[in-house]
Amino acid sequence: MRVSFVNHKSKIMQLLLLFAFLQTSTTADIALSWWNEIPVLLPVEDIMPPRLQPLSPPMAPRVQRPVTPQILPVTYSTAAPGAAQVTRAANCNNQEAWTLTDTCILRTSANRQGLMNLMTYLQRTPMQKRVAPHWANISNAALLQTVQEVLSWEEGRTPFSFQERFSLREVASHKNAARADYTGYFTPVLNVSPHPDQTFRFPLYAPPKSGSRLSRNQINAGALKDKGLEIGWTDDRINLFFAHVQGSAVARYRDGTEKFLQYAADNGQPYGSVATYIRKNGYMNGGSLSNANIRRWLHTQPKERIDEVLHQNPRYVFFKLSDSRPRTATGSPVIDEHTVAVDDRYIPLGAILLAEIPRIDAGGKKVGSDWKLLFAQDRGNAIVGPGRLDIYTGSGNNAELKTYRMTGGHKTYMLVRKPGFTGNNFAGL
Repeated sequence: MRVSFVNHKSKIMQLLLLFAFLQTSTTADIALSWWNEIPVLLPVEDIMPPRLQPLSPPMAPRVQRPVTPQILPVTYSTAAPGAAQVTRAANCNNQEAWTLTDTCILRTSANRQGLMNLMTYLQRTPMQKRVAPHWANISNAALLQTVQEVLSWEEGRTPFSFQERFSLREVASHKNAARADYTGYFTPVLNVSPHPDQTFRFPLYAPPKSGSRLSRNQINAGALKDKGLEIGWTDDRINLFFAHVQGSAVARYRDGTEKFLQYAADNGQPYGSVATYIRKNGYMNGGSLSNANIRRWLHTQPKERIDEVLHQNPRYVFFKLSDSRPRTATGSPVIDEHTVAVDDRYIPLGAILLAEIPRIDAGGKKVGSDWKLLFAQDRGNAIVGPGRLDIYTGSGNNAELKTYRMTGGHKTYMLVRKPGFTGNNFAGL
């Protein structure tokens, strides 16, 4: 009788704790599942592997969050019985994505690569640590199990549908309560020579050993010249400037070989927007002040005007040569059109996002959209706030065009494995 009473009392206590959790949860804490389920993301301890749970798991302390836009729950539409449809992944609208999810999500080889990269990263993290306290507030164990379940679904190793396995949390932003705020970033391509000549006369520098707070103006004037820091020379100082802005580049040599110029350090100076300076002075009338348009305009200007504009950004980036692709904050290589930089106070590194992303053709035009899996692998100084995302589009001119078309609000959700789902946990946690 004593054992039965204790078990009964334990169940009552669990119900009371769940009721308290429901009463104290805000809209930002809600994760609405695909169908008519209890629309609450249960405490992370409920989906952690049993051997990782403490004997008496305490309720997580409430985090005092800053004032942020309301994170709205997702509204779903249920397809009428028997209303079977055949929909291609590249042509699903918002409603179809919810009713035909397994068909609508675009599957590519990059999905598996991204999932394996996230798994490698998360397996190095403390499992019980909660991350992204300003919004997601989820454990690394929950993130890892979500990755495992998505990988199992992606590879077709489960009889369960996407709707049966995952819940969603809608990602809002300061600009839009129902859309995440996107920009794009890419890797520029620089023509590079290992030796200087009359054409290749603009140096690419490795970081000084003692650090440097020299401004862009001082460095361009030769403050670091002949100190053994040159790792190559390029033929276009304007393209070099935009490589500094992006933080990395592809070095393409005359014989066609390529290496990667990875960020090594910077001069500690603040970033200055040349677009803001150009707009303020009325130098470009009409048209978008995109990097591509600014670059084209600068190439038509005399040296004095080029210096004037470029020196408005005193921040200078030092590079290192590498044979591997640029690395993200998680330590894995970037994945074209799948890697996203996030503010990891809100969205944790290691999270998987489901988003409706514009499809861009070779001419830089939008030709539809795709529901894609995105991987939170990176962070950036300018990526600040809830729902602020920066998607990596690749390298070269076409990737640059895609960055401008990516800018704007896109429907985005964070995936979370449903509480209590324990099938196909193949990682042996």
